[in-house]
Amino acid sequence: MKATGKYIDAAWMGKPLILCNQRCREWTHPYEYQGNGSMLCNAGCGIFSVIHAAHFFGKDPCTPEELADFSCKYGGRGDDGTDRPALLAAMEAHGLAKDCGFSYHGDGLRNDLPVLAHHLEGGNAALCNLRVGHIVTLIGYRVHDGEEQVLAADPYSESIDSRVLPAVREVIPGSEVVSPIRNADNLICGWQTSYALYWCALATVRDFNLLHKISA
Repeated sequence: MKATGKYIDAAWMGKPLILCNQRCREWTHPYEYQGNGSMLCNAGCGIFSVIHAAHFFGKDPCTPEELADFSCKYGGRGDDGTDRPALLAAMEAHGLAKDCGFSYHGDGLRNDLPVLAHHLEGGNAALCNLRVGHIVTLIGYRVHDGEEQVLAADPYSESIDSRVLPAVREVIPGSEVVSPIRNADNLICGWQTSYALYWCALATVRDFNLLHKISA
């Protein structure tokens, strides 16, 4: 079996969507915080999520490596992986947000779910936590079987993570990620398949940032 590489060529509603696979160990670009030796593969979820938003808006303005360097330079690298408000504010101030196809209104972390639902219905996106310590992109909203749900583009494909799994309602075929299961000696002992695109309950979303689509 072969592990999935750095990128996933997925699609949603007939629209091509390039996703970053954070599980791939080839993401070795430094993304350090106070000399902790972090790399994109273990600390870059915020960076990858911003890139996902750009691709969702039809843009390809920079690489994850370039955005990581920008984040470190302008104060967007925090001890939780990415200080999202600081990174997004810097992107807005330096024109990079516009290049990514969105504007950021500087309103910080929010938890008003009705506002989020309306925002996503309008074709916009958001960055959020579905569980503490990990950032994903939200790119869709629906009501299914009476429940409000959002579509997550997850760089670490946590559809099978025990902290997210109970909220998952549907996975999107074509967004599969195959990754090895290793033991303490780094021996591959098996393989697992997870999904980078999945619908989950809106109620599980916390601490989100709204990204407003810029009309072409």
